[in-house]
Amino acid sequence: MRILVVEDDKEIQELITYFLSKEGYEVDQADDGLEGLRLLKEKQHSLVVLDLMLPNLDGKNFTKIVKGISSEYGDPAIIMLTAKTEIEDVLEGLEIGADDYMKKPFDPRELVLRVKRFFKEEKREEVKRKYEFLDLVIEDDKHRVLYKGEEIDFSKKEYDLLLLLVLNKNLVITREKILDKIWKSNYYTGDRTVDVYISKLRDKLPEISEYIKTIKGVGYKLEEKR
Repeated sequence: MRILVVEDDKEIQELITYFLSKEGYEVDQADDGLEGLRLLKEKQHSLVVLDLMLPNLDGKNFTKIVKGISSEYGDPAIIMLTAKTEIEDVLEGLEIGADDYMKKPFDPRELVLRVKRFFKEEKREEVKRKYEFLDLVIEDDKHRVLYKGEEIDFSKKEYDLLLLLVLNKNLVITREKILDKIWKSNYYTGDRTVDVYISKLRDKLPEISEYIKTIKGVGYKLEEKR
């Protein structure tokens, strides 16, 4: 598996590269966002470790470009690195397609575990199953979503969250359970991560959005009846 590290702090860049290379990953490095785009287009990495604050092209705009032109850059998982003061920028990054983030300073061993988790999920064998909710059909073996027969594009995290809601329809799912099931973590992120992804589902499925109920202070429920 090939990973791209886009980080302008050489010390952090080398530290990340050392720990990932030690695990057997092929790692490429970029010092700024534009160089990162060039390398990603050329080598089609499976995952990008991306600093938010970068020269020439910042992490948010990098993510926007990559997720907007998947035909050129593939569909890599993106883990953002950020300082605590940049939380609003991170949330915006999640909204436009980043999959995860870590706050600086961080333990590189935790980063390695998160990277392993992404690749483990990629290798997971799909079981042939079809799930339905009103006019929504999830074909899990093909990893695709149809609404009234029309296919709708979802990122991996969006897809996993939608599937979790459908599998647990009419049941309340706590934010903690969602974080554990979808992000394989119960770490506290500040945390609007779940809310951001629920909002993305509502935007992509406006006719289903009214069935996604917010249970204040608890979590969410996909309710079959209005």
